[in-house]
Amino acid sequence: MIRFLTLLLLPLTLLGKDLTLEIPNLPAPIQISLPENFDPAVKHPTFFFYYGAGGAPTTTFMRTQAGNDDWIIVGMSYTQQGQYTLNEQSMSAERTLYHTVRKELITKHAADPAHCYIGGFSQGGWHTDLMLQAEPTLSGGIIMGAGHAQVAPGAFRKYASQKPIHIAIGRSDPNYIFALKGFLHHRKLGGSVSLEAWPDLAHAYPLDGSDSIRQWLTLRTNSPTALAPTAVKELTAAVKRAKTLEHLATWDRLIEIKGMPYFALTPAAWQANFKKDLAAVEATPEIATEAMLYTQHRRLLHQEITNRNMATLKKVNQSYLNFSNKHPKTRQGKLMAADYNRTAAILKQIKVIPSEKKPTQVPSGPVPQRRIPRNPLVR
Repeated sequence: MIRFLTLLLLPLTLLGKDLTLEIPNLPAPIQISLPENFDPAVKHPTFFFYYGAGGAPTTTFMRTQAGNDDWIIVGMSYTQQGQYTLNEQSMSAERTLYHTVRKELITKHAADPAHCYIGGFSQGGWHTDLMLQAEPTLSGGIIMGAGHAQVAPGAFRKYASQKPIHIAIGRSDPNYIFALKGFLHHRKLGGSVSLEAWPDLAHAYPLDGSDSIRQWLTLRTNSPTALAPTAVKELTAAVKRAKTLEHLATWDRLIEIKGMPYFALTPAAWQANFKKDLAAVEATPEIATEAMLYTQHRRLLHQEITNRNMATLKKVNQSYLNFSNKHPKTRQGKLMAADYNRTAAILKQIKVIPSEKKPTQVPSGPVPQRRIPRNPLVR
């Protein structure tokens, strides 16, 4: 049971459709962006966005993704600054801050208590993972540049409903393996989880936005049936544009399209044609090796995450090395070389991890290869 603290709220400052909410002891005011079509008589879905380490409360990125209408966007802060220690007290304080802001929005700005969502990048993504695990008033969320590394105090054994969760990360982000763990962890809890990997990015997100995130948000405020014609039209145009790119970029974009939230809204015949297009690209000499390695790499990553013994990790580590040595010039070969180095560091660390327990630290950015959870194979 969460303990609620009484927080003194200072008056809201109105700047057009933007508000600031002052809360003592926070380094910066909470930022609130009301939709252009704001109507106090209508309940509005609300998105709470948490910034990454070194940042400040912001609504800019999520407002761009959500569009100008319907959504209330909140730029949140933390009760602890920098990397905070995760325990029952710190988690309770963060949830109390969230509930304080949520109550203010419900009572004064027509926020819909049944449609509150959470998201964030890097430290904000780690925080989102923790909050989704334990906060019952959250309807879903978006984890960016992070994943799952720790079980939150008071975490659910199972979600009460099929909670929608989207995980988005740069493919070269050191946190990529944790994003995969997040996909499996939240799906095990009963979430409806989608995953996108930005092929050209490391620990960053695309400043021009993500089609998948925009679609995910649109699905929260519209019925799938009503959106189906739009989904077919939008994805058909996306496939057509993808075919004009060079081979690797075409393949990247088709894989991205296959994972988009709108893809499930398209009819079976459309998906069958898409499958043929993707297969044709993967059969070309320029992509065939990359496609084969991509499949092998996914299998190895799955083995690494789901098997919890030293022998499997050693086997996967050696496979990463073998594939990267055999195909050093391919993109997948280079990614497997990085995974070989990462898992080699884990194997080395396992031999020297002390037995005594230490305070659990919530990551504030990319997890360095030498810093791993106490048991690195536990999801």
